[in-house]
Parts: sequence; structure tokens; C-alpha cells
Amino acid sequence: MASFSSRIVELLPHYLAMIAVMFAVLLAIQEFYGDIGFWPSFGVAIAVAVAYPFVVRSLGVAPEAWKR
Repeated sequence: MASFSSRIVELLPHYLAMIAVMFAVLLAIQEFYGDIGFWPSFGVAIAVAVAYPFVVRSLGVAPEAWKR
């Protein structure tokens, strides 16, 4: 089992990338559709957060903690 600090070092880039993807998707939606409100934005953020690990696993670049 990996230590806590090594897991943080392994997962941190993926969480930062996930946040960047969320902002990019939300900015794209705002550019094309205008302001969609809080709840739809929250739903998009949740959808990205759920989809990101699956996409990363399918691309083969998932951290060990997500491969289980």
C-alpha cells in the first residue's frame, strides 16, 4: 500500500487537470449559450468529475489509485 504523501503526489496532477477541464467546459458553455445558472453549471461540474476518471482509465494514464 502506498503512503499517503505518495498518493497525494500521484493524484494531485489529475485533480488539477479535472478542475481545468471543468473550467474549460463551463467557459465554452458560457461562450456558446450564455449564463446557464448555478444548478446547470453544478450539474456540468459533477458530470465532468464523474466522467474524468473513466476517460483517464480508458486512455491508460490513470494513477494506480484509480485502476482498482
